[in-house]
Amino acid sequence: MIRHYFKQAWQLLKDNKLFSTIYILGTALAITMIMIVSVYLYMKEGNIAPEVHRSRMMYVATVEIRPKDSTQTGMAAASLSYQTVKNVFYPLKSAERVSAELQEYGEEASVSLPGQTEDIPTVVKYVDAAYWDIFRFSFVEGHPFSTGEFQSGIRTAVIAESFARQLFGTEPALNKRFLLDSEEFMVGGVVKDVSYILPNTFSLVWLPYTVNPNWEERVFKEGLLGFYKVYILAHSSKDFNRIKKEIESHIGRYEANLTWKMDLLGQPDDTFTHSFRKGNRALDMPQIKAMFALLLIIFLMVPALNLSGLNSSRMEKRTGELGIRKAFGAPRSVLIQQVLTENLLLSFIGGVVGLIVSYALVFAAKEWLASSFLFYTLSNPSALISSSVGITPAMLFNIEVFLWAFIAVLVMNVLSALVPAYRFSRRTIIDSLDEKI
Repeated sequence: MIRHYFKQAWQLLKDNKLFSTIYILGTALAITMIMIVSVYLYMKEGNIAPEVHRSRMMYVATVEIRPKDSTQTGMAAASLSYQTVKNVFYPLKSAERVSAELQEYGEEASVSLPGQTEDIPTVVKYVDAAYWDIFRFSFVEGHPFSTGEFQSGIRTAVIAESFARQLFGTEPALNKRFLLDSEEFMVGGVVKDVSYILPNTFSLVWLPYTVNPNWEERVFKEGLLGFYKVYILAHSSKDFNRIKKEIESHIGRYEANLTWKMDLLGQPDDTFTHSFRKGNRALDMPQIKAMFALLLIIFLMVPALNLSGLNSSRMEKRTGELGIRKAFGAPRSVLIQQVLTENLLLSFIGGVVGLIVSYALVFAAKEWLASSFLFYTLSNPSALISSSVGITPAMLFNIEVFLWAFIAVLVMNVLSALVPAYRFSRRTIIDSLDEKI
Protein backbone atom coordinates (compact mmCIF):
# COMPACT_ATOMS: atom_id res chain seq x y z
CA MET A 1 0.00 0.00 0.00
CA ILE A 2 2.77 2.45 0.95
CA ARG A 3 4.60 1.61 -2.26
CA HIS A 4 1.43 2.36 -4.21
CA TYR A 5 1.13 5.74 -2.44
CA PHE A 6 4.69 6.66 -3.38
CA LYS A 7 4.13 5.68 -7.00
CA GLN A 8 1.00 7.81 -7.09
CA ALA A 9 2.81 10.66 -5.35
CA TRP A 10 5.63 10.50 -7.89
CA GLN A 11 3.13 10.67 -10.73
CA LEU A 12 1.48 13.71 -9.13
CA LEU A 13 4.91 15.36 -8.91
CA LYS A 14 5.37 14.96 -12.63
CA ASP A 15 1.84 16.14 -13.36
CA ASN A 16 2.13 19.24 -11.14
CA LYS A 17 5.65 20.44 -11.92
CA LEU A 18 5.11 24.05 -10.84
CA PHE A 19 3.67 23.08 -7.46
CA SER A 20 6.37 20.45 -6.94
CA THR A 21 9.17 22.87 -7.83
CA ILE A 22 7.88 25.59 -5.49
CA TYR A 23 7.36 23.08 -2.67
CA ILE A 24 10.82 21.56 -3.07
CA LEU A 25 12.48 24.98 -3.22
CA GLY A 26 10.58 26.11 -0.11
CA THR A 27 11.74 23.05 1.79
CA ALA A 28 15.29 23.45 0.46
CA LEU A 29 15.37 27.10 1.56
CA ALA A 30 14.31 26.19 5.10
CA ILE A 31 16.89 23.38 5.28
CA THR A 32 19.62 25.66 3.89
CA MET A 33 19.05 28.47 6.40
CA ILE A 34 18.74 26.10 9.36
CA MET A 35 21.84 24.16 8.30
CA ILE A 36 23.94 27.33 8.06
CA VAL A 37 22.94 28.37 11.59
CA SER A 38 23.37 24.81 12.86
CA VAL A 39 26.85 24.43 11.35
CA TYR A 40 27.87 27.75 12.91
CA LEU A 41 26.62 26.64 16.33
CA TYR A 42 28.18 23.19 15.94
CA MET A 43 31.59 24.73 15.28
CA LYS A 44 31.18 26.74 18.47
CA GLU A 45 30.24 23.90 20.79
CA GLY A 46 30.39 20.58 18.94
CA ASN A 47 32.94 17.90 19.81
CA ILE A 48 35.59 18.57 17.15
CA ALA A 49 39.00 16.88 17.42
CA PRO A 50 41.13 17.47 19.38
CA GLU A 51 38.46 19.25 21.47
CA VAL A 52 36.41 16.06 21.72
CA HIS A 53 35.10 16.65 25.25
CA ARG A 54 33.46 20.04 24.73
CA SER A 55 30.18 18.83 26.21
CA ARG A 56 32.04 18.18 29.49
CA MET A 57 34.39 21.18 29.42
CA MET A 58 34.44 24.26 31.65
CA TYR A 59 36.68 27.31 31.31
CA VAL A 60 37.95 30.18 33.45
CA ALA A 61 39.67 32.89 31.42
CA THR A 62 39.46 36.02 33.58
CA VAL A 63 38.78 37.22 37.10
CA GLU A 64 37.64 40.54 38.53
CA ILE A 65 38.76 41.69 41.99
CA ARG A 66 37.57 44.46 44.30
CA PRO A 67 38.57 45.66 47.80
CA LYS A 68 36.76 43.92 50.66
CA ASP A 69 36.61 47.26 52.46
CA SER A 70 33.48 48.93 51.10
CA THR A 71 34.93 52.37 51.88
CA GLN A 72 37.61 51.80 49.27
CA THR A 73 37.09 52.01 45.55
CA GLY A 74 38.87 50.31 42.72
CA MET A 75 38.66 47.27 40.53
CA ALA A 76 41.08 45.18 38.53
CA ALA A 77 40.52 42.43 36.00
CA ALA A 78 42.94 40.06 34.30
CA SER A 79 43.72 36.39 33.91
CA LEU A 80 44.57 34.14 36.86
CA SER A 81 47.87 33.94 38.72
CA TYR A 82 49.65 30.63 39.23
CA GLN A 83 48.96 30.94 42.98
CA THR A 84 45.24 31.23 42.24
CA VAL A 85 45.37 28.24 39.90
CA LYS A 86 47.33 26.21 42.46
CA ASN A 87 45.10 27.04 45.42
CA VAL A 88 41.66 27.18 43.78
CA PHE A 89 41.62 25.01 40.66
CA TYR A 90 44.33 22.35 40.70
CA PRO A 91 42.97 20.83 43.96
CA LEU A 92 39.45 20.29 42.52
CA LYS A 93 38.29 16.80 43.49
CA SER A 94 34.93 16.89 41.73
CA ALA A 95 36.58 17.34 38.30
CA GLU A 96 38.15 14.60 36.21
CA ARG A 97 41.06 16.77 35.04
CA VAL A 98 42.27 20.37 35.49
CA SER A 99 44.78 22.07 33.21
CA ALA A 100 46.24 25.56 32.99
CA GLU A 101 47.68 27.52 30.07
CA LEU A 102 50.16 30.36 30.54
CA GLN A 103 49.22 33.21 28.20
CA GLU A 104 51.81 35.74 29.32
CA TYR A 105 53.99 35.59 26.25
CA GLY A 106 51.35 36.07 23.64
CA GLU A 107 51.22 33.45 20.92
CA GLU A 108 53.82 34.57 18.41
CA ALA A 109 57.50 33.65 18.39
CA SER A 110 60.37 33.06 15.97
CA VAL A 111 62.00 29.71 15.33
CA SER A 112 65.31 28.92 13.66
CA LEU A 113 67.56 25.90 13.31
CA PRO A 114 70.97 25.73 15.02
CA GLY A 115 73.62 27.25 12.77
CA GLN A 116 71.08 29.06 10.59
CA THR A 117 70.04 32.72 10.63
CA GLU A 118 66.61 32.49 8.99
CA ASP A 119 63.78 33.15 11.46
CA ILE A 120 60.47 31.38 10.90
CA PRO A 121 57.40 32.96 12.55
CA THR A 122 55.26 30.56 14.55
CA VAL A 123 52.46 30.31 17.11
CA VAL A 124 53.18 28.96 20.60
CA LYS A 125 51.11 27.65 23.51
CA TYR A 126 52.51 27.17 27.04
CA VAL A 127 50.63 24.37 28.78
CA ASP A 128 50.94 21.75 31.52
CA ALA A 129 51.02 17.95 31.32
CA ALA A 130 47.28 17.54 32.06
CA TYR A 131 46.51 19.49 28.88
CA TRP A 132 47.29 16.37 26.84
CA ASP A 133 44.81 14.32 28.86
CA ILE A 134 41.97 16.79 28.31
CA PHE A 135 42.45 17.34 24.59
CA ARG A 136 42.83 14.37 22.25
CA PHE A 137 45.68 15.22 19.88
CA SER A 138 46.72 12.72 17.22
CA PHE A 139 50.46 12.03 17.52
CA VAL A 140 52.32 10.98 14.37
CA GLU A 141 55.70 10.93 16.14
CA GLY A 142 56.74 10.73 19.77
CA HIS A 143 54.49 11.64 22.68
CA PRO A 144 53.55 14.64 24.86
CA PHE A 145 55.84 15.79 27.64
CA SER A 146 55.24 13.88 30.87
CA THR A 147 54.38 15.24 34.31
CA GLY A 148 57.99 14.68 35.35
CA GLU A 149 59.34 16.58 32.34
CA PHE A 150 56.86 19.37 32.95
CA GLN A 151 57.78 19.72 36.63
CA SER A 152 61.50 19.65 35.78
CA GLY A 153 61.13 22.43 33.21
CA ILE A 154 62.88 20.35 30.55
CA ARG A 155 62.99 22.16 27.21
CA THR A 156 60.98 19.67 25.21
CA ALA A 157 58.38 20.63 22.62
CA VAL A 158 55.45 19.22 20.70
CA ILE A 159 55.11 20.65 17.20
CA ALA A 160 52.48 20.48 14.44
CA GLU A 161 53.07 18.13 11.50
CA SER A 162 53.10 20.92 8.89
CA PHE A 163 55.54 22.95 10.98
CA ALA A 164 57.80 19.90 11.34
CA ARG A 165 57.92 19.62 7.54
CA GLN A 166 58.67 23.33 7.27
CA LEU A 167 61.59 22.97 9.68
CA PHE A 168 63.03 19.57 8.84
CA GLY A 169 61.58 18.62 5.46
CA THR A 170 60.76 14.95 5.03
CA GLU A 171 63.16 13.80 7.75
CA PRO A 172 61.72 12.53 11.06
CA ALA A 173 61.43 15.45 13.48
CA LEU A 174 61.62 13.42 16.71
CA ASN A 175 64.58 14.41 18.91
CA LYS A 176 65.60 17.15 16.47
CA ARG A 177 66.57 20.50 17.98
CA PHE A 178 65.52 24.05 17.14
CA LEU A 179 65.85 27.54 18.60
CA LEU A 180 62.77 29.42 19.77
CA ASP A 181 63.53 33.05 20.57
CA SER A 182 67.21 32.01 20.92
CA GLU A 183 66.43 29.20 23.42
CA GLU A 184 67.14 25.61 22.34
CA PHE A 185 64.35 23.00 22.47
CA MET A 186 64.14 19.34 21.49
CA VAL A 187 61.17 17.88 19.61
CA GLY A 188 59.49 15.30 21.83
CA GLY A 189 56.36 14.80 19.73
CA VAL A 190 54.66 15.72 16.46
CA VAL A 191 50.86 16.03 16.17
CA LYS A 192 48.49 16.37 13.25
CA ASP A 193 47.60 19.96 12.48
CA VAL A 194 44.79 21.60 14.44
CA SER A 195 42.30 23.96 12.81
CA TYR A 196 43.00 27.61 13.57
CA ILE A 197 39.33 28.16 14.43
CA LEU A 198 39.78 26.09 17.63
CA PRO A 199 41.10 28.66 20.12
CA ASN A 200 41.85 26.29 22.97
CA THR A 201 44.02 23.89 21.00
CA PHE A 202 45.35 25.60 17.88
CA SER A 203 49.09 26.17 17.83
CA LEU A 204 52.19 25.19 15.90
CA VAL A 205 54.38 24.68 18.97
CA TRP A 206 53.37 23.53 22.46
CA LEU A 207 55.80 24.00 25.37
CA PRO A 208 55.70 23.32 29.14
CA TYR A 209 54.99 26.64 30.86
CA THR A 210 57.68 25.72 33.40
CA VAL A 211 60.39 26.58 30.85
CA ASN A 212 60.25 30.11 32.26
CA PRO A 213 62.16 30.31 35.58
CA ASN A 214 59.68 32.94 36.84
CA TRP A 215 56.46 31.14 35.92
CA GLU A 216 55.34 31.03 39.59
CA GLU A 217 56.16 34.62 40.48
CA ARG A 218 54.46 36.79 37.87
CA VAL A 219 51.48 38.00 39.87
CA PHE A 220 49.64 41.20 40.82
CA LYS A 221 47.22 42.33 43.53
CA GLU A 222 48.15 40.02 46.40
CA GLY A 223 48.90 37.20 44.02
CA LEU A 224 45.37 37.01 42.58
CA LEU A 225 46.00 38.19 39.02
CA GLY A 226 48.39 36.82 36.46
CA PHE A 227 48.43 35.25 33.01
CA TYR A 228 46.80 31.83 33.32
CA LYS A 229 43.68 30.33 31.80
CA VAL A 230 42.09 27.19 33.28
CA TYR A 231 40.50 24.21 31.53
CA ILE A 232 38.31 21.89 33.60
CA LEU A 233 37.13 18.49 32.36
CA ALA A 234 34.11 17.22 34.29
CA HIS A 235 33.13 13.57 34.59
CA SER A 236 29.74 14.65 33.25
CA SER A 237 27.94 17.90 32.47
CA LYS A 238 25.73 17.02 35.44
CA ASP A 239 28.74 17.79 37.68
CA PHE A 240 29.02 21.44 36.58
CA ASN A 241 27.13 22.84 39.57
CA ARG A 242 29.08 20.64 41.99
CA ILE A 243 32.36 21.87 40.51
CA LYS A 244 31.22 25.50 40.79
CA LYS A 245 30.33 25.02 44.45
CA GLU A 246 33.73 23.46 45.17
CA ILE A 247 35.44 26.38 43.44
CA GLU A 248 33.47 28.84 45.58
CA SER A 249 34.56 26.93 48.67
CA HIS A 250 38.23 27.08 47.61
CA ILE A 251 37.96 30.81 46.85
CA GLY A 252 36.49 31.47 50.30
CA ARG A 253 39.47 29.82 51.99
CA TYR A 254 42.01 31.32 49.60
CA GLU A 255 40.93 34.96 49.99
CA ALA A 256 40.15 34.75 53.74
CA ASN A 257 43.32 36.63 54.74
CA LEU A 258 43.45 38.94 51.73
CA THR A 259 42.18 42.51 51.36
CA TRP A 260 40.76 41.84 47.89
CA LYS A 261 37.87 39.58 46.94
CA MET A 262 37.49 37.62 43.72
CA ASP A 263 34.60 37.52 41.26
CA LEU A 264 34.75 34.91 38.50
CA LEU A 265 31.88 36.64 36.66
CA GLY A 266 29.78 33.50 36.48
CA GLN A 267 32.66 31.28 35.42
CA PRO A 268 33.61 28.55 34.90
CA ASP A 269 31.74 28.72 31.60
CA ASP A 270 30.50 25.85 29.50
CA THR A 271 31.83 25.68 25.93
CA PHE A 272 29.00 27.64 24.31
CA THR A 273 29.16 30.47 26.85
CA HIS A 274 32.96 30.56 26.74
CA SER A 275 32.89 31.03 22.96
CA PHE A 276 31.16 34.40 23.46
CA ARG A 277 33.16 35.67 26.44
CA LYS A 278 35.38 38.68 25.80
CA GLY A 279 37.45 39.81 28.76
CA ASN A 280 35.44 40.78 31.83
CA ARG A 281 32.41 42.09 29.95
CA ALA A 282 29.05 40.85 31.21
CA LEU A 283 27.38 38.14 29.15
CA ASP A 284 23.63 37.97 28.63
CA MET A 285 23.45 34.32 27.56
CA PRO A 286 19.63 34.08 27.74
CA GLN A 287 19.45 36.90 25.19
CA ILE A 288 22.07 35.26 22.94
CA LYS A 289 20.27 31.90 23.09
CA ALA A 290 16.92 33.60 22.48
CA MET A 291 18.36 35.30 19.39
CA PHE A 292 19.47 31.98 17.87
CA ALA A 293 16.17 30.34 18.83
CA LEU A 294 14.25 33.18 17.16
CA LEU A 295 16.34 32.80 14.00
CA LEU A 296 15.58 29.08 13.84
CA ILE A 297 11.86 29.66 14.46
CA ILE A 298 11.71 32.28 11.69
CA PHE A 299 13.57 29.98 9.28
CA LEU A 300 11.05 27.25 10.09
CA MET A 301 7.82 29.23 10.27
CA VAL A 302 8.09 31.45 7.20
CA PRO A 303 8.47 28.57 4.70
CA ALA A 304 5.93 26.48 6.66
CA LEU A 305 3.26 29.20 6.42
CA ASN A 306 3.93 29.63 2.70
CA LEU A 307 3.76 25.87 2.14
CA SER A 308 0.56 25.67 4.17
CA GLY A 309 -1.06 28.21 1.87
CA LEU A 310 0.26 26.31 -1.12
CA ASN A 311 -1.18 23.06 0.22
CA SER A 312 -4.55 24.69 0.86
CA SER A 313 -4.65 25.95 -2.72
CA ARG A 314 -3.80 22.49 -4.04
CA MET A 315 -6.43 20.85 -1.82
CA GLU A 316 -9.04 23.25 -3.19
CA LYS A 317 -8.27 22.01 -6.68
CA ARG A 318 -8.44 18.38 -5.55
CA THR A 319 -11.67 18.69 -3.56
CA GLY A 320 -13.70 17.04 -6.30
CA GLU A 321 -11.23 14.15 -6.55
CA LEU A 322 -11.41 13.61 -2.80
CA GLY A 323 -15.22 13.70 -2.95
CA ILE A 324 -15.31 10.99 -5.63
CA ARG A 325 -12.91 8.81 -3.66
CA LYS A 326 -15.01 9.23 -0.53
CA ALA A 327 -18.11 8.33 -2.54
CA PHE A 328 -16.45 5.02 -3.44
CA GLY A 329 -15.77 4.29 0.23
CA ALA A 330 -12.29 5.68 0.84
CA PRO A 331 -12.03 6.54 4.57
CA ARG A 332 -10.72 9.88 5.77
CA SER A 333 -7.52 8.32 7.16
CA VAL A 334 -6.59 6.92 3.74
CA LEU A 335 -7.03 10.32 2.11
CA ILE A 336 -4.88 12.02 4.76
CA GLN A 337 -2.27 9.27 4.49
CA GLN A 338 -1.98 9.80 0.76
CA VAL A 339 -1.48 13.56 1.18
CA LEU A 340 1.19 12.97 3.82
CA THR A 341 2.99 10.46 1.58
CA GLU A 342 3.14 13.04 -1.19
CA ASN A 343 4.41 15.58 1.34
CA LEU A 344 7.12 13.22 2.64
CA LEU A 345 8.41 12.60 -0.87
CA LEU A 346 8.56 16.32 -1.61
CA SER A 347 10.20 17.01 1.76
CA PHE A 348 12.85 14.35 1.15
CA ILE A 349 13.76 15.79 -2.24
CA GLY A 350 13.77 19.31 -0.77
CA GLY A 351 15.94 18.13 2.12
CA VAL A 352 18.55 16.67 -0.22
CA VAL A 353 18.56 19.84 -2.34
CA GLY A 354 18.78 22.01 0.78
CA LEU A 355 21.68 19.95 2.16
CA ILE A 356 23.63 20.32 -1.09
CA VAL A 357 22.93 24.05 -1.34
CA SER A 358 23.77 24.74 2.33
CA TYR A 359 27.13 22.96 2.12
CA ALA A 360 27.90 24.65 -1.20
CA LEU A 361 27.25 28.06 0.39
CA VAL A 362 29.29 27.25 3.50
CA PHE A 363 32.19 25.97 1.40
CA ALA A 364 32.03 29.03 -0.84
CA ALA A 365 32.13 31.31 2.21
CA LYS A 366 34.36 29.15 4.42
CA GLU A 367 37.21 31.70 4.50
CA TRP A 368 34.83 34.42 5.66
CA LEU A 369 33.25 32.04 8.15
CA ALA A 370 36.65 30.95 9.44
CA SER A 371 37.69 34.59 9.91
CA SER A 372 34.71 35.08 12.24
CA PHE A 373 36.19 32.40 14.50
CA LEU A 374 39.73 33.80 14.61
CA PHE A 375 40.47 34.52 18.24
CA TYR A 376 43.49 36.77 17.78
CA THR A 377 45.17 38.89 15.12
CA LEU A 378 48.73 37.96 14.23
CA SER A 379 51.12 40.84 13.65
CA ASN A 380 52.83 38.46 11.22
CA PRO A 381 50.13 36.45 9.39
CA SER A 382 52.81 34.35 7.68
CA ALA A 383 52.91 32.34 10.91
CA LEU A 384 49.76 30.62 9.64
CA ILE A 385 51.16 29.76 6.23
CA SER A 386 52.42 26.34 7.30
CA SER A 387 49.04 25.51 8.83
CA SER A 388 46.25 26.00 6.31
CA VAL A 389 43.71 24.00 8.31
CA GLY A 390 40.61 26.15 8.75
CA ILE A 391 37.12 24.73 8.32
CA THR A 392 37.46 21.05 7.50
CA PRO A 393 34.84 18.76 5.89
CA ALA A 394 34.59 16.86 9.19
CA MET A 395 33.26 20.05 10.83
CA LEU A 396 30.58 20.43 8.17
CA PHE A 397 29.44 16.93 7.26
CA ASN A 398 27.97 16.01 10.59
CA ILE A 399 25.07 13.62 10.19
CA GLU A 400 23.58 14.50 13.58
CA VAL A 401 23.33 18.20 12.69
CA PHE A 402 21.63 17.42 9.38
CA LEU A 403 19.21 14.90 10.92
CA TRP A 404 18.02 17.38 13.55
CA ALA A 405 17.60 20.10 10.92
CA PHE A 406 15.78 17.72 8.58
CA ILE A 407 13.48 16.42 11.33
CA ALA A 408 12.57 19.99 12.34
CA VAL A 409 11.72 20.93 8.74
CA LEU A 410 9.89 17.64 8.20
CA VAL A 411 7.67 18.22 11.23
CA MET A 412 6.79 21.71 10.03
CA ASN A 413 6.12 20.43 6.50
CA VAL A 414 3.91 17.62 7.76
CA LEU A 415 1.91 20.09 9.85
CA SER A 416 1.62 22.46 6.89
CA ALA A 417 0.14 19.58 4.86
CA LEU A 418 -1.82 17.88 7.63
CA VAL A 419 -3.90 20.88 8.68
CA PRO A 420 -5.41 21.66 5.24
CA ALA A 421 -5.70 17.93 4.40
CA TYR A 422 -7.62 17.26 7.61
CA ARG A 423 -9.85 20.28 7.05
CA PHE A 424 -10.76 19.31 3.48
CA SER A 425 -11.17 15.61 4.31
CA ARG A 426 -13.94 16.55 6.77
CA ARG A 427 -16.11 17.96 4.00
CA THR A 428 -19.13 15.91 3.09
CA ILE A 429 -19.27 14.03 -0.19
CA ILE A 430 -21.95 16.40 -1.50
CA ASP A 431 -19.93 19.52 -0.66
CA SER A 432 -16.84 18.04 -2.27
CA LEU A 433 -18.69 17.08 -5.44
CA ASP A 434 -20.32 20.52 -5.56
CA GLU A 435 -16.79 21.98 -5.73
CA LYS A 436 -16.09 19.67 -8.68
CA ILE A 437 -19.23 20.87 -10.45
